[in-house]
Amino acid sequence: MSDKDFSGNDDLSLPKATVQKIISEILPQVPHDASAAGRDGEMTFTRPARDLLISCSLEFLRMLSSESNDISERESKKTISVEHVEQALTDLGFGSYIEGCRGVVGEWQEVQKKRVGRGEKMRNFGGFDKMGEEELRKMQEALLGEARGRMEGQNEPHGE
Repeated sequence: MSDKDFSGNDDLSLPKATVQKIISEILPQVPHDASAAGRDGEMTFTRPARDLLISCSLEFLRMLSSESNDISERESKKTISVEHVEQALTDLGFGSYIEGCRGVVGEWQEVQKKRVGRGEKMRNFGGFDKMGEEELRKMQEALLGEARGRMEGQNEPHGE
């Protein structure tokens, strides 16, 4: 693992609401002793336990990021790839996480395929995609003319 110092990043954190949501979604799935559970039979997290979980998660992310960066640098790459992260997980002893991570990457790739890009949104905006370039240019000139007229009207002295 890298010996990089992260003490300057003490202000890093994870959104507490997001962490609480993750905890709330995961706890019901974890088998537990009903006699140790709260009033309604569900386990809960105390605030200090949640803060500890956040600290541990941040440390894990720091270690993984640092190791991934080191692997990328050894390969003279400027960008950390999925393969670098997978190798870092293996090197840090978390190789069993790789399959789950691949599933998440696959889901993300599917979402990205379905996402409409900004350029596509602009082309289809308000039906303007069906207009010709000349027609669009005339509309633009008319709008600029209106804007100039308003600007000139503001600069004229009032009451004359």
